[in-house]
Amino acid sequence: MLETLGMMGAGFANALSLVNLFAMLVSTTIGVAIGCLPGLSAAMGVALLLPITFGMDPATGLIVLGGIYCGAIFGGSISAILIHTPGTPASAATAIEGYQLTLRGQAAKALSVACFASFCGGLLSCISLYFFSPALAQLAMNFKSPEYFWLSLFGLTIIAGVSSKSMLKGLMSGVFGLLLSTIGMDPMEGVPRFMFGQDALYSGINTTCALIGLFSMSQVLILAERKIVQRARAAAFKDKLGISGGELRRIMPPIIRSWIIGNVVGILPGAGASIACFMGYNEARRFSRHKEEFGKCSIEGDAGSEAANNAVTGGSLIPTL
Repeated sequence: MLETLGMMGAGFANALSLVNLFAMLVSTTIGVAIGCLPGLSAAMGVALLLPITFGMDPATGLIVLGGIYCGAIFGGSISAILIHTPGTPASAATAIEGYQLTLRGQAAKALSVACFASFCGGLLSCISLYFFSPALAQLAMNFKSPEYFWLSLFGLTIIAGVSSKSMLKGLMSGVFGLLLSTIGMDPMEGVPRFMFGQDALYSGINTTCALIGLFSMSQVLILAERKIVQRARAAAFKDKLGISGGELRRIMPPIIRSWIIGNVVGILPGAGASIACFMGYNEARRFSRHKEEFGKCSIEGDAGSEAANNAVTGGSLIPTL
């Protein structure tokens, strides 16, 4: 125990040096900017900026890459909330509630909830990474094909949870998603499927492009069916940044649940933040006392999805390290 505390103290001393604090600030800012831009994912940002860490101290390089990744995961929620276009696939569920709050002039509240939930999810995820990584790594190693099958099946059942008002539309969108996933090379037989001679579809349809494109296209169709009678104006901010005590009590339970969900999903190779955000959103809705607000302006759904996708960051480092 004393040895562990000594190592923790050495780690804090290293991380809190002026050079590393500056690297943390700059890399997180860059990550948020990358996450805000639809089409650029967190993994893409890390890959693009990886060469700049080659000449750095190993600890500083790890901080830079971690800052970019965590910043991009949160940054995707900004465009999801303000323009209904998730910057990264991890913020797809955030767009459901966040944009509805923006339409009601509560964009500042939506951003505050997303920021606080992201902070809590990421912080708790780092704590669990430090103290529980051996046990969680063993859990990840026990996941085989049957467990991944049931996880996939559970993911499909989320469709019923988030589309209770229109089950037919939910099932149609689920089937459409399954059909899109069949495009590309068959992983079992090694034969091309539904590529129609397009080599660009060899590895299938990119998840980032699909999520961002479909969210944007739905908004385009909604705007196209309306008669434009005046120039578009930005939604007014009717509130201030911050969270009240009552709102804090409402969002803490979904944040805790989503932290657990994000941690478990993060340690599974192949799963990611885009899965965790929908699972966190669905669980927030399932346990909420205000189910009528979901799909309209629920801060619980906003908090649940953001806490889950940021909790993945710590869990995903377990199989990596």
